[in-house]
Amino acid sequence: MLRKWLCQADVKIAIEPVDPVLIKSGYATMDGADMVPVSTFKDGKRIYYFPGTSLKGVLRSHLERIARTLKQGSVCLPYYGPKKKNIAIPVAEEKNSHSCGYRSRDGKDDEPASVAYADSCAACRLFGSLKFGGRFSIGDAYPLDGHGPTLESRNGVGIDRFTGGTVPGVLFDLQVLVGGKFEASLRLTNFELWQLAALNLLLVDLKDEMITIGSGRSRGLGRVRSTVTSYRLTYVSPVSHLDGLYQLATPQEQQDYSLHGWTPPTPIDLPDAQSHGLRQQYDLKDDWSQTLQTLTPAFESFLQWHGGPQGAVTGQGT
Repeated sequence: MLRKWLCQADVKIAIEPVDPVLIKSGYATMDGADMVPVSTFKDGKRIYYFPGTSLKGVLRSHLERIARTLKQGSVCLPYYGPKKKNIAIPVAEEKNSHSCGYRSRDGKDDEPASVAYADSCAACRLFGSLKFGGRFSIGDAYPLDGHGPTLESRNGVGIDRFTGGTVPGVLFDLQVLVGGKFEASLRLTNFELWQLAALNLLLVDLKDEMITIGSGRSRGLGRVRSTVTSYRLTYVSPVSHLDGLYQLATPQEQQDYSLHGWTPPTPIDLPDAQSHGLRQQYDLKDDWSQTLQTLTPAFESFLQWHGGPQGAVTGQGT
């Protein structure tokens, strides 16, 4: 069923750094800086940007934090495999939270996609795992024309983790991005309603400056603010109110993929559709937050209903 194209949410956001931001490129430059922001060439010019991989990792981590707050053990630890026994797990409920990518029913690795999806936790269903690609994607955030950031140099000093004091002779230089405005495109394909609710939670927290990106977040770097500049829902067939994957699937597909049957207390009406070939598009840019506010309980409802990572841990892993 997930090979079909049934529904999609496309969102564009404008990201503005509130504090200086450093997403490290991983290499030093000839001018002496030890840490420099990632850059690329676009239209013959060198520009600084925020990689989509970095943004996706931050958003997944933030959603996992929300999920664990609502229900302990409801999401897996994506870096925790059966061979990584040396990782200290401080929370008792998460000591068996191996990555969904290392789980399967009856220890079999050749299970169908429907089973892998049904047994995966909320984070893996949305962002993907070692077994399948997620429903969510985000592109690189490039600076808008006329809103490029300023590159500034900062100095740092090494800290002794035992004494809390400085380490003599351990100095380093870094370059950070100050100001600017960047645009990124987000896409959620074949969404369940709780997944759309999760996306909205992330958008609200981005707007409220609760999510930081890049390095040095404990020393005053990385705080950003975003605004939604475009929010569009698309369906293959016309709909009068908001539907998700559960409402669009057959009863057999609902069972096979273990889709959550949550519905809002009252139907969420959509504006008039605009036809684009077979696609029916609904523009929610001006009032997406208010229109979709009643979806918020869907995320916690799924966490309580699903319970968390399921299936037996296989012997595979690194």
